[in-house]
Amino acid sequence: MDLMNVIAIALSSTTMFLLLLHMVIHRRKNKKIKRKEELTLQGVTAGIGDRLHAAHPGSKWKWICCPVGLATNGGIARIEVLYVSGKQQFMDVCVSPKGYMALHLINVDELSVHDARSDSADFEYPVDTLRKLEPVGVAPKVGIQPHNEESVGKWYNIVLINALTALIDDLNANGEVCLYIGQDGKAYVEDNDGTTVVYDFGDMPDMHLWEHITEKLGEAGLFAEEQEGNRIFVSWAA
Repeated sequence: MDLMNVIAIALSSTTMFLLLLHMVIHRRKNKKIKRKEELTLQGVTAGIGDRLHAAHPGSKWKWICCPVGLATNGGIARIEVLYVSGKQQFMDVCVSPKGYMALHLINVDELSVHDARSDSADFEYPVDTLRKLEPVGVAPKVGIQPHNEESVGKWYNIVLINALTALIDDLNANGEVCLYIGQDGKAYVEDNDGTTVVYDFGDMPDMHLWEHITEKLGEAGLFAEEQEGNRIFVSWAA
């Protein structure tokens, strides 16, 4: 066996060893990540149980939809709650990456085949159910056009947070627990009849800067995230 063959065999053996080592390290890392997600999700599960039993002792619940990575990456899941009285209700579980969690009551029922057939036979769905109402407040024009994280911070401090805090106080007094802010700057709440605009923040920063807004809202103790690529969801429910 000549020297070149010996070198080739040595390199091949080294390559195989490094490949196997990489696979072992990667597998261990994945196990640690998976274990962390499992433990974090257990914390979310325990938190849901604690809040439900504090408000409705003896109630039971189960997951309806739980996104992958909910506990570590944040997001919205759905559970079904069974009260002692026998009543069933759905709730949305809002989780932020920083550990904030909120439960939202929602008035929805699961659609059955019978419901779908009967509804389609005798109900014509409207093209647009959005209620176009005048906003109750409009942010003053300040001439700020955010284009980076620093300018977004100025816009947040001057235009958004004080008006949003006052708005949340008013909405909370009326039993609301969340609102949405659209690309057009209009803040609105949803109800059974559609949506109601409650404030106009004016020109919004570009969407690629929204992560800085939701991060600052999270630091202020609110749950905030981008939804559907065109709005910011904000919740203050404890």
